Amino acid sequence: MREQANFRLDADAKAKAYAVFEKMGIRPTDAVNMFINHVAMFGELPFRPSVPNEETLAALKEGEDQSKLTSYTLDEFRKSLGLKK
Repeated sequence: MREQANFRLDADAKAKAYAVFEKMGIRPTDAVNMFINHVAMFGELPFRPSVPNEETLAALKEGEDQSKLTSYTLDEFRKSLGLKK
């Protein structure tokens, strides 16, 4: 038996995910059903969620402060990594 469900999605994430589904040749409905079936069959998410540690939380917080961000050209970035052009 099929049932209809309605979900609210982030518009940007939805657009990006739908583009991936199209490249994979699957419909968004199929992807959602795969997710739901995995949870139903195995009693778990199809990925391993985790709580970020203190170092990760600090890095995320630092990244929110746009004034601390530095921009680089591609050449400057490659040079900082020790790569040649």
